[in-house]
Amino acid sequence: NNIFAEIKAQQVRNEPFVGVNIGTDVSNLPSPPDLVAFLQSRKINHVRLYEADPQILKALAKTKIRVIVSVPNNQLLAIGSSNATATTWICRNVIAYLPDTLITAIAVGDEVLTTIPSSAPLLIPAIESPCNVLVASIHTQIKISTLRSASIILDPFPPYQTYFNQT
Repeated sequence: NNIFAEIKAQQVRNEPFVGVNIGTDVSNLPSPPDLVAFLQSRKINHVRLYEADPQILKALAKTKIRVIVSVPNNQLLAIGSSNATATTWICRNVIAYLPDTLITAIAVGDEVLTTIPSSAPLLIPAIESPCNVLVASIHTQIKISTLRSASIILDPFPPYQTYFNQT
């Protein structure tokens, strides 16, 4: 399959890149085709979507822009507690756009451990459920992770002496 060949080629090259986070909760977001044209004009080839917006995912089709789609924090409970919900989410927001849209990863939650620590117990099940769906669907090249706040890094300079906050 071409999408997996492209993902594998990117992993092998391990080349540097510039990526952009895209949220749709703004009043002046360009139309999806204009947004994609802007990304391409700036040679931006990696994006993270805060939401799996259908119009943006369609506009990114056949562009070779690598996409990370996000599971919003408000969906962690539903996805982590129900395989059926996780399957529906993956089918609607990932599989429906493959192979034309190069979805390379899923980000589950956004800084959950620091912004809503009471939801921490939901995080692992919310990562495992979509992972199980992807494996069952033979989409094992798509990675799943979560985003951590930069506040977990204490005293980041010089980088070789950086350490993580243990609390």
